[in-house]
Amino acid sequence: MLTVIHLLCSSTLKPPTAPKDSNASSVWHGFVRTDEYAWMQDPKKNDDLARYLNEERRYAMRMTKGMRKLQKEIAMDMERALEVDQVPPPIETKSGSFVYYTKGSASGSQLYCRRAANGTEPEQVLIDTDDLSAQYGYELKSLLISDDHGCIGCLVTHIDGSHSGTETSNLMLFSLKDNGKHLQTLDNIFNFVFGENDTLFYTVLNDKLRAHKIRYHCIGHPQCNDIDIFVEEDDECFVDITRTKDKKFHIINSNTLDSSEVYVFSSSAIGTDTSDSISAQLLRRRQRGVEYYVDHYEGEFVILTNSPVNDDSDVSIGEPLPFRLMRAPSALPSSKNWKPLLCVADDERIEDVEMFRDYIMVSVKRQGRPVVIIHNRVSKSNSELPLPNGGNCVVRPDSNPQFDTSTVRLCFSSPVHLESTIEYNMATQTPHKSWTSTPLHIDPDDYVIQHERAPSDGLQVPVTLIRHKSISLASQPPTLMRVYGAYGVPLEPEFRVEDIPLLLRGWVIALAHVRGGGELGREWYAGGKGKNKSNSVKDLLSCAQFLLEKGWTTPERLAITGVSAGGLVVGAALNRSPEYFRAAALHVPFVDPLSAMLSPDLPLTRVETAEWGAPATDPADYATIRSYAPYDNIRRMGADRQMPSILVTAGGLDQRVSVWQPAKWVARLREQGGYADSASASKLLFLPTMNKGHFYSESGNTTGDYAGNGFANAHSLVNAFFITQVSKKA
Repeated sequence: MLTVIHLLCSSTLKPPTAPKDSNASSVWHGFVRTDEYAWMQDPKKNDDLARYLNEERRYAMRMTKGMRKLQKEIAMDMERALEVDQVPPPIETKSGSFVYYTKGSASGSQLYCRRAANGTEPEQVLIDTDDLSAQYGYELKSLLISDDHGCIGCLVTHIDGSHSGTETSNLMLFSLKDNGKHLQTLDNIFNFVFGENDTLFYTVLNDKLRAHKIRYHCIGHPQCNDIDIFVEEDDECFVDITRTKDKKFHIINSNTLDSSEVYVFSSSAIGTDTSDSISAQLLRRRQRGVEYYVDHYEGEFVILTNSPVNDDSDVSIGEPLPFRLMRAPSALPSSKNWKPLLCVADDERIEDVEMFRDYIMVSVKRQGRPVVIIHNRVSKSNSELPLPNGGNCVVRPDSNPQFDTSTVRLCFSSPVHLESTIEYNMATQTPHKSWTSTPLHIDPDDYVIQHERAPSDGLQVPVTLIRHKSISLASQPPTLMRVYGAYGVPLEPEFRVEDIPLLLRGWVIALAHVRGGGELGREWYAGGKGKNKSNSVKDLLSCAQFLLEKGWTTPERLAITGVSAGGLVVGAALNRSPEYFRAAALHVPFVDPLSAMLSPDLPLTRVETAEWGAPATDPADYATIRSYAPYDNIRRMGADRQMPSILVTAGGLDQRVSVWQPAKWVARLREQGGYADSASASKLLFLPTMNKGHFYSESGNTTGDYAGNGFANAHSLVNAFFITQVSKKA
């Protein structure tokens, strides 16, 4: 016998109905597209849209009222999952003649400190986050120390929420030579890097959220005196400025989603006058499909690239090539002088590179699993570091500012291990020191991480399963499947505290590593983007079918979730095979890609062309997006079985996925998908948070009935929704 725990016996509550404009249609490449909810995109109708969003929010809040106790229990489970037996000592990083570290204060704030490496001077507190908040009304996003260790730059946002929904910050500069004196604050900064001689460079976003220019600033001078040193006119390109690890060069990167163009200039050429000219040299002109990233070491540039050999033309590269390391003399850095330095095996892909005097650390994925290779520059030999947890982990380089050292620091986490830092001796390939936190209430040995492959289209799609060892897959436990599958970003098996309450309740977490992500290299990414985007959906459904055919779960016990572009994959899967799933949660979902990519005035539309296509100008791209777009392919889900319950969340100030996207999808789904009946056990709930942006569930506070920690509130609601909607065996 199966029973369903309902959200609330609320057959008297009627779901909101959005106004329709049945005459709203447009013609693209001979196709007539009717969009009865297009009015939601019209800025002149913002008041009408706000009214509808508020109705949806009120309805969702009333329908979930019975879950409040469960939400509190889930939030407590997340809090307990982060409790440790003891806090490890601060991780100290030597840079120049100082040792830097972060620690907590008695009041709970974060203290960013340093002391002299020779121990001759007392500790100096550089930034106290409580003081930053109390004195200036800011919260800290990130900070950077100048190369002469005399200045600290802090990217900050207003705690009053006036930065909410935006992606720019203010930059506060403090003197470390003068007792932390506040020097000045620069406005509307996206990213920055210090130069020499009390200078810095920063990037600026335009109204399309594209970093399009780099500006040059002399510290202490008015910001109005700053000059542009680089302006990228191509509205598909995103610019950034970095510095080589040996501090000899600054690097200007102008990238699209599938191409690079890099300029370098000598850091020593920077003067103290903004009227000074800066001459930058191009390493390789842009070629569609070719990416490259640059560092510098003792007279030569080191380049990570997938460029073809002896081809620097402007002809697009059709098939993605593997990345490898190249080298070029400092005086002759152009691509015609690049020579091979290090290649990896065919089943490996390079993810990251860290330069040292005698070593190169290369982080790779081998058949989707992490491997860290140490290349000895003296002996020309390669070795591998032993990874914790048998390689069932996520590996990321930690801060490694020292160049002349034989140690490297790496960060590790797993689905049941909190993030830890391990320092390795690269000469012996052995762990040298570690900073780990042992959870009080979670024993990692009690959990199983299982790797499977689901057949799809003649390929094998990796699936990672996480479960408590007491849970047998043969018992068909409730299962939550996560998916992303876009931009070449892998869905990593990392620690997600929001998954712990489900694991504690006997759930299985399934990570579907579908095409479009980067788990298996650039080919895997290319296989799920642009004209191949529907492969991401096909792979997800193949993973679900694999679990069902194995008998490891049932449709009544399978839930699914996706964020942003992952929400598109979930929405498309629900259109095609709703019978596979009992519940779904979509957060800030990109569910109307056709309207978004047909709107050149929207932020990031042009930047995203390489990922999704150009439907306004290309009939084939229009037809492709039209074929999988969730909003354009809704069908009645309940024709032959119980429909999945769906929870949709969104941010009213979201600049990446406009709130009208999920609003339109929900409105059409109510009308055409079978969710207009309030008496149905399957619910469609839409919970927009009007004063938040794209990343609002990651941190911060919220208001109203969910006052407190924004992360805990958002995820406890989603988990409570899954638990109350997924069937349990009586």
